[in-house]
Amino acid sequence: MHNAFFTISCKKNAALCDYDEAPTGCAAGMDVAFLIDYTGSMGGAIDSIKSEVSSIVSTIMAESGGDYRLALGIFDEYSKKAGPSYIASPAYTALPAAQKKVITTGTNTDQHLTMMEKFAPANATSFTNQLSFLNNNPNMPMGWGIGGPEPGDLLLDEILNNSFAGTWRGGNITKLAIIITDAPASGDDDNANATDDSFLQTLAATANSMGVQCVLLTTFSGNSLHPANYQLQLIANNTGGSAVVAPTFSNISKDIISQIQNICNESQRK
Repeated sequence: MHNAFFTISCKKNAALCDYDEAPTGCAAGMDVAFLIDYTGSMGGAIDSIKSEVSSIVSTIMAESGGDYRLALGIFDEYSKKAGPSYIASPAYTALPAAQKKVITTGTNTDQHLTMMEKFAPANATSFTNQLSFLNNNPNMPMGWGIGGPEPGDLLLDEILNNSFAGTWRGGNITKLAIIITDAPASGDDDNANATDDSFLQTLAATANSMGVQCVLLTTFSGNSLHPANYQLQLIANNTGGSAVVAPTFSNISKDIISQIQNICNESQRK
């Protein structure tokens, strides 16, 4: 409640009241984590994002009023103990061990999750630098993957439940997990099934409890063998979640910017 002095002062000079107006929507701050499928078919999408990263980052900077933190993670999959194609590459070996996680619970496959850039205040420069290493020989050649489905759900689990990208901030800030893939989620077995559906629903509930909105950009709309489980199980159950399903990634950077702007505009209206 205002005391009498400040109430009178505000009537005389509205500028004195500005201190009372807390930022809303994205202007209250943004934590944005990018989760990128790093298997062979994703090279074109990654190159497109790299070519327009300045526009993507500028959008986040403008919407957040400069109060932002970015994270960049990739997910990949190999046969047991095969190791990733980039295991000896400079950009990978330079990362701390805590930013490289291998899931070995699968019978035939291992999933490799890598945090290229953890959350840090106003880290546009280092984020852009780490992004530039992706699909860039010899710094960080593209991964392989095995079958169609890929383990993006495991990376989302790590950043929600195990602070793999660092700790999400509390308060009224906008928190986004942007998932970019051309495949359904597969867990640790390279197969999208009912177990993965249930896991994605659990992740949606966790994201809701943390105030994290999931954004999906994908070229996979589902088929008779595998459903579009991200859309059906994660996005549909995530408060404020959204998805862009397109035939190609040719407009992916513009789609990322559009999704961020839409979310920020919606949060401002609340």
